Amino acid sequence: MTNNWKYILLMATAFPTAAAFAQTGDAGKRALDLERYDEAKSIYKKQLNDKNADKAYYTLGDIYLKTEKLDSAAYYFNQGIAKNKKSAINYAGLGKLAMEQGNKAEAEKNFDQALKLSKKKDADVLAAVAEAYINADNRTDADLQKAVEYLQAAVQRDKNNAAAYLLLGDAQLDLKKGGEAMTSYDNAIRIDANNTKAYLRRGQLYTRSRNYAEAEAAFQKAIEIDPNFAPAYRDLGELYYFAGQYDKALSTFQKYVDMAEKTPETRAKYASFLFLTKNYDKTLTEVQEVLKTDPNNTVMNRLLAYSYLELGKPEEALKAMESYLQKVDKSKLIAEDYEYYGRILSKNNQHAKATENLQKAIEMSPDKVELYQELASAYAKAGQYDKAVAVYDKKRERTEPSNADFYYVGNIYMQAGAEAANAGNAAKANEFFKKADETYANVTTSNPTYAYGHYWRALANANMDLESSKGLAKPHFEEFIKLASAEPDKYKAALIDANNYLGYYYYVTQPNRELAEKHYKEVLKLDPNNEQAKAAMNEISKTPAKKKK
Repeated sequence: MTNNWKYILLMATAFPTAAAFAQTGDAGKRALDLERYDEAKSIYKKQLNDKNADKAYYTLGDIYLKTEKLDSAAYYFNQGIAKNKKSAINYAGLGKLAMEQGNKAEAEKNFDQALKLSKKKDADVLAAVAEAYINADNRTDADLQKAVEYLQAAVQRDKNNAAAYLLLGDAQLDLKKGGEAMTSYDNAIRIDANNTKAYLRRGQLYTRSRNYAEAEAAFQKAIEIDPNFAPAYRDLGELYYFAGQYDKALSTFQKYVDMAEKTPETRAKYASFLFLTKNYDKTLTEVQEVLKTDPNNTVMNRLLAYSYLELGKPEEALKAMESYLQKVDKSKLIAEDYEYYGRILSKNNQHAKATENLQKAIEMSPDKVELYQELASAYAKAGQYDKAVAVYDKKRERTEPSNADFYYVGNIYMQAGAEAANAGNAAKANEFFKKADETYANVTTSNPTYAYGHYWRALANANMDLESSKGLAKPHFEEFIKLASAEPDKYKAALIDANNYLGYYYYVTQPNRELAEKHYKEVLKLDPNNEQAKAAMNEISKTPAKKKK
């Protein structure tokens, strides 16, 4: 669907306007263009007994279909056929309904009947069938190409059908034919120079191609034509969000909310936008208000769980997420649902279950590389260190490893080493600590002036030499101190560790009172109350200094 990209994170369904049948002045069409669905339903219900009844039944069914009221959609499509057994457009509606339900065979059976009754000559029927293929959840390029063919036939039958040209552009865009899509949108403008939806589509296309200046101009043109055209404010707000202009984004989106029809769908979009702009408190407030009157709203239940997690309330997040998962159609779950469920489970110390869900998230979005770190962390917390490392190996297949990756993998080896050491398996522990050192070495090799890389190596080596008798950590701590001493406040905790280690090393392993005092004094300069350094200095003071020869 052309505008699904905007709500890929949160929205289960976008709400494109149904293919319009009436002329520009039709109040019902205008209500649909403005996404005022309740107003449109009221208008079309008044047409059920007049000459436009056939298409009024279809349009009502289509509105209910797009707002996920499938039983109501079926009622109006079937009523349209009951009133007119040759109602091709309502057979097309039943096909769209079957496609939404995942029954492609039943859908195509109804499409065949619609095309047979209309003799493939009715542009609106051709457009309705095409729209079903464009919006299908599991549509293929072959489905999109079929839609293109139907729409090309539609515009040949009715060269002034702007709605068909808009749908044609949508199909071409989804086939990654941006130039052809723009031509189709331009054709809609050629037919109707004041076609706000065509300018909206142009703006969406330019936004997808990150041509933000042209996108802004297109949205502003739609607003110039019709200052009450709410969808343009919505998309313009999102454009500002993608451009990083968050204050402007929120104020523009607020105009959309003020102007749009007050429905659960509109509030869901607003809550989604609040979430994207990290206004989690406001998101939660909006969600809770909507759920009072619409407790089964998919997006609101999803956002409830997401917001609780972002607000640092993992227990409430878990309750909300599990409630959401009980209500939602499993075919409607998105990768982010599994991602958030995995993160929520991890925060609630259910690490094994967390890995299952994070793995599903990766299967659905394998190119979302940040998920690999989440999954590896969950495996590590579950004590499955080999699997944690394997996840980073998988990530490496998709992107070059960063210093952060080496840090996290090194930490996994450190955790594994600590667990083995606590179990009394010193040999196994040293194997893991050695792997940690080798992993951290990738950082010091690629970025030798990065102080923390040397500090991490020092920690790994210190764990392989618990008595400091070999001084394995010494050169790494010394290099760290050399690089970090110029910014003592930034590296305070690590500098204390490093100097304490070297103080101990020179006092116990390689008796050198002068160097031992030097390092312990550095510790006390950073932390005057450091107990380890104070005790060491007290002990050193009891030991007479060697007389110089």
